Amino acid sequence: MLYNFLDTAFNSALGPVDLEDIWKSLRLMLEGMVGIFVVMALIFLVIFILSRTFDRKKDDDTDKKE
Repeated sequence: MLYNFLDTAFNSALGPVDLEDIWKSLRLMLEGMVGIFVVMALIFLVIFILSRTFDRKKDDDTDKKE
């Protein structure tokens, strides 16, 4: 009975789900989350670099009027 529990985590509508399948799906989810984080970091870096490169200067005329 114990071996049967360890062999199959649960039975779904599509068939039995093994613990190995659960670990594979968690690994795939982790890789996807890391990929999303890397893409977000790259977008942030590109925006940061572009904002530093093409930084707008304030008009000197507005300071003189005050």
